[in-house]
Amino acid sequence: MNPAEGVRPATGVLVGVLTGMAGWLVLQLLRALGAGYPVISWLGLVPRVAVTLLVLVLSWQIRRYLRGGGTARPSPQRGRGTLVGAQAAALGGAALVGWYLANAVVHLPNADVPGERAQLVWGLVHAGAALLLSAVGYLGQAWCRIPPGDGDDDDGDGIPDADLAYG
Repeated sequence: MNPAEGVRPATGVLVGVLTGMAGWLVLQLLRALGAGYPVISWLGLVPRVAVTLLVLVLSWQIRRYLRGGGTARPSPQRGRGTLVGAQAAALGGAALVGWYLANAVVHLPNADVPGERAQLVWGLVHAGAALLLSAVGYLGQAWCRIPPGDGDDDDGDGIPDADLAYG
């Protein structure tokens, strides 16, 4: 990851694919050992939606300040924390997409059974929520980007000043 570019979407896709493959293998191993698949319920959506909204709100506040709309300047630590949180949401969401799609895939062959169909649907719903988390993470990363010439080198010494965020 280049700090000037941030986390690239291709990295998120790679994380999602690798997590999906590893998740599928783990689930197949569990089944081969006689254990059942983990149960997916609606309760797991609550923290994911909360984190998605938190990243969105914090990133929006940084964006608003950078565009001249905010009155109070956020601290550099808050700007960096928001950026890191957005990047973690982007990659974490991608990993969760892979995990939940792997869960959905293992329930697909028995989708005619109501219990299996319910787990398939919950897996797809969770994967969609994780995809939204990842997308909000990438959006938040873009919103935290400091425009060129805004705080890059305020004092003219050739050393960039630590302003809001690197991204």
